[in-house]
Amino acid sequence: MTEGSSFRPGSAAKRIAIVMATYNGSRYIDEQIESIRAQSYPDWTLYVRDDGSRDDTVQKIEQIERTDNRVRLMRDKLGNQGAAGNFSILMQTAVEENAGYLFFADQDDVWYPEKLAVMLDALRQLELKQGTETPLLVHSDLLLVDEALRPIADSFVTYSGLSPAKLNLGVLLCENQVTGCASAINRSLLELATPIPREALMHDWWLALLASSTGKIEFISRPLAMYRQHAGNVLGATSYWQRIGRFLFSLRQWKVQMTRIRDSLMQAAVLEQRVRTRGMKLPLSTQQKIDAYANILNVRRLNRIGTLRAQSIGRSALGARWAHNLLIGAMARKQEAR
Repeated sequence: MTEGSSFRPGSAAKRIAIVMATYNGSRYIDEQIESIRAQSYPDWTLYVRDDGSRDDTVQKIEQIERTDNRVRLMRDKLGNQGAAGNFSILMQTAVEENAGYLFFADQDDVWYPEKLAVMLDALRQLELKQGTETPLLVHSDLLLVDEALRPIADSFVTYSGLSPAKLNLGVLLCENQVTGCASAINRSLLELATPIPREALMHDWWLALLASSTGKIEFISRPLAMYRQHAGNVLGATSYWQRIGRFLFSLRQWKVQMTRIRDSLMQAAVLEQRVRTRGMKLPLSTQQKIDAYANILNVRRLNRIGTLRAQSIGRSALGARWAHNLLIGAMARKQEAR
């Protein structure tokens, strides 16, 4: 066990589930699962669901499954669901299997041996402070590496220009700063988040929004996994300056970002709906913040930036915040402002 961890194999700890969504992951799947099997905390179950791979990903998982009863390949007839849909099915399985804590794994990364132990301890300590009924999320930094595991950057957070230590709902409504493969959640958040609505842009963003609005998020500043970058990444890492450059010099990127903003407004609307339908009551300031962002296109163009500022809504980096506000100010209104 990692020094300082309060978890011990064989104790009455809550069940630990890890979920992995796979798709054409044959090249790296063995290495990733082996890094999970090598965890210093060994009492876990890995649930894997394949989304219709055309390579031998499933065959490789089946081979591992036969040698380790902690690895379970899900078999259903639901077909291709996409990344968020695949994780939603896996999360529902974790609910049904009575998971107390849930970890998310990509198919192509490599975990450090202490990842589970460190994050479990952080979640448990957070529950002691906040209570087990509070939705909680813990996430860590990552070592950015290439396909051969050669380091690209010591910190994914720094490389990407993120500010997770200062994370708040006003930022998360506009941009995601939580990476799924570096995240773990407690039972309360798992139940609240499942199923993932179609309007959610990604499972990790959805979880971050729920945790920020109804519970707590804690960031572990040390890397606990190698975040592999290769041609097949669904969502890879790009530096802050790369993103700014693409935005400034590409009309197509402006259009992409406007679509992204519209989608994030819909996501904010279903966030409020989920919390309400689950019988939870948000603080008034939190409710106002969500409503302001979800309905920002109902506000007259000249008043939108002022509305965002009044509610402390905006992206974390100054340049990105300026561009985001500029696009919102230029977008067509949904209806006549009241």
